[in-house]
Amino acid sequence: MPQFAHLPLILKPDGNGKLSKRDGDRLGFPVFPTEWTNPETGDISSGYRESGYIAGAVINMLSFLGWNPGTTQEIFSMEELIESFSLERVGKAGAKFDFDKTRWFNQQYLRAKSKEDLAADLQLILKENGVEAKDDFVQAVCEQLKERATFIKNMWEEGKYYFLSPTSYDEKTVRKKWKEDTPKYMRELKGRLSDLSDFTSESIEIEFKSYLEEKELGMGKLLPAFRVSLTGLGMGPSLFDIASLLGKEETIKRMETALEKIN
Repeated sequence: MPQFAHLPLILKPDGNGKLSKRDGDRLGFPVFPTEWTNPETGDISSGYRESGYIAGAVINMLSFLGWNPGTTQEIFSMEELIESFSLERVGKAGAKFDFDKTRWFNQQYLRAKSKEDLAADLQLILKENGVEAKDDFVQAVCEQLKERATFIKNMWEEGKYYFLSPTSYDEKTVRKKWKEDTPKYMRELKGRLSDLSDFTSESIEIEFKSYLEEKELGMGKLLPAFRVSLTGLGMGPSLFDIASLLGKEETIKRMETALEKIN
């Protein structure tokens, strides 16, 4: 005789009751695996695939709604899930959906992807935005950004400066960190960097800190201004890694542009 089992209901993340499409619309997360259009109203409901979720991450997340492996392990491949699953470890109570945890699963799966796979996905977004870049450059960008990203689209949204020179500069950083004497220091730093024959992250950092030491300046005196010159932003990955990847010519060009525009 066949045996049947009923998995616990998935409950809404706040309040009582089962998860519904309305909860996703209200709280801003997808509840369908793929985008779905209501044939009667024409309303479009977002899907996990179109929102940028990795399939394995969604499966991993769903497996933990009502079941646990009895260990501290949270990241499972499909083979590991099949090997570990048992009905005895399925709970009877409903499982509350946790959207933040879902995003966390996607982040872990994204970080585990190879730079080649990440770059192939990011190239699709770049082409949609009319940006052409070599694969090896895009791979290097992905290596620098993947620890900060939850979705591939974040790498484009938060890392446009790798591909496009900034056209504006973070107002808060400029207001707080771009002082009257900043242009003088930036010009001197630009000259020091121009003389570097080895434009690696390590060499740039050594030269930068050496300059600060000679001028008896703290990191906060010049690093934010240097960053906003190259990226237009007030924060991000290692600035020395960014400068090295951009290359000497592009780094110097962006410093010169910032000195003109900000002043």
